[in-house]
Amino acid sequence: MDASRRLAETIKAFHLDHPQATWLELREHLLWVAESLLSTAHDVHSLRDWGDLYEDVWTNLSEIAATMPLSVDQHEHVARAREVMSAAQVRLQGDSVPLVTIIRDLEGDQAKPAESVPVSLSVLAPMTFEVLSGLYLADRAQDQKASTLKETKVCHGTLSAQLGDLDLRNHSRADLVALRDRLSEGRMSSTVNKLLVKLSAVLAWAVENGHLVKTYDKKLKLTKGLESTRKTFSQAQVVKVMEYASNLPETSWKRWLLSLGVITGGRLNEISQLTTSDIQTLASGIVAIHINEAGEGKSIKNKRSERLVPLTDGAYGFDLAAFLRYVELCKLSGAEPEPLAQIGYKTAGDWANRQAIPVALGADHKAGLTYHSFRHSLASLMQVQGVPTVHAQAVMGHASGTITFDIYGNGVPIEALAKVLSGVFREVS
Repeated sequence: MDASRRLAETIKAFHLDHPQATWLELREHLLWVAESLLSTAHDVHSLRDWGDLYEDVWTNLSEIAATMPLSVDQHEHVARAREVMSAAQVRLQGDSVPLVTIIRDLEGDQAKPAESVPVSLSVLAPMTFEVLSGLYLADRAQDQKASTLKETKVCHGTLSAQLGDLDLRNHSRADLVALRDRLSEGRMSSTVNKLLVKLSAVLAWAVENGHLVKTYDKKLKLTKGLESTRKTFSQAQVVKVMEYASNLPETSWKRWLLSLGVITGGRLNEISQLTTSDIQTLASGIVAIHINEAGEGKSIKNKRSERLVPLTDGAYGFDLAAFLRYVELCKLSGAEPEPLAQIGYKTAGDWANRQAIPVALGADHKAGLTYHSFRHSLASLMQVQGVPTVHAQAVMGHASGTITFDIYGNGVPIEALAKVLSGVFREVS
């Protein structure tokens, strides 16, 4: 019955993937599947135990044929196929004969071209990664956030270009190792592994849905060269950046882009997508930013990333009152919801990494110091000062404790976080 189910599901999948396929193309696919599944008798159970197979398969074929625009000749093929299925079912009552042999014997020479060769995978169009990607996205795209889907499509495009016309029904371990080697040329190991994760997701889905029988992508990811090239700011460098920011106009988003990154450890995307409604003054008087993805175009890395982070007045000279005046100014723009950013995410990153940080640090600037380095610096500062892991994780919004320095904790009162950050910044300001 497992073979029956497998054969029926594969035929259905073929029709869904090739809705314009002719009856003869479907017949060739049936022969290929039969050859791969039942080319020899089962070691334990005789094929006579699989008699229901033909009834199930014929039902599926009949349903598919009913949706196809068939010519007179093709209708004759359908009728002939019914005879083949009926006769095969009868023969299986007493014989343990491979299905593919029965089909070909019963069809006779008239059903095969004179120059017929054994049916193989070459009969079908190549199952390239580009084809699999299209099928995968048609099924799974709705499960991904817009930002994730965009990244997935970019990764799939890279993989499709590298794999080219390779038929993944026939791929080998050597093919995938060679792919990994090609991807490694000019790319960081972490980037290569990200591409390989996307590859494995598609291949696993393809096996689950009957498009592939086996894959060879296990333990393919790189294990060396994964050290981050991002650096951590020294406290002296952080002070220089904050001095640079504080000299920018109060009405300039650039000032607050840098300042918020330093005192909250927020990711560039998280800070860049803040709106006026994300700046909250709590009943306790604490002012915090709410990092979330509520709103059009907003996204966060994962569910752990949503959090409230207190703003510490005076941290490295941060002027909370001036920032709140900027928020009120943004509310007058008339936009809904009112964004805080005056420049886009990519533009902000280019400005911070290529202009602001190098200028602020001058001769003290080193390669690898970027906006994201503020995040590393705050995490390191909390670790050095003995901040409980649960508090550090709540501030950083990490999904894994290994990213900061231990395990993840949540549910920390905002008042406790405000006290922790106030103490941390008091020690360095």
